[in-house]
Amino acid sequence: MPELEIGKGQMKVLRILWDKKRATVQEIIDILNETERVKPTTVWTFLKVLVKKGIVGYDVEKRTYIYYPLVEEPCVANHAVKNLINHMFSGSRESFATFIIKNRYISPEEVEQIKNLLNKRKE
Repeated sequence: MPELEIGKGQMKVLRILWDKKRATVQEIIDILNETERVKPTTVWTFLKVLVKKGIVGYDVEKRTYIYYPLVEEPCVANHAVKNLINHMFSGSRESFATFIIKNRYISPEEVEQIKNLLNKRKE
């Protein structure tokens, strides 16, 4: 089982890999540099940690490392949400949902969409 604790910078790299499916370090650096300056050594470090955690794998083609995700986005998202609920809401999904609704983190339209999903789930 991979270790799914992922830092902010690591998540940026992982999102690129989810989007592209496979990428070299240089491709990742180029994409990140579109929005912020990033040092190549930083990207190498993120990738090294992600590989060690079992979240990212790589192939070597003609001395070029090509990285790809080993874990799908929903798996990482589920882990993060479970950790948030356990840490901030003592494991109570109801408290989490109540917090989201009461603090208006979702719009009235989104509330209706959620109601529809819940009704479909009942069926």
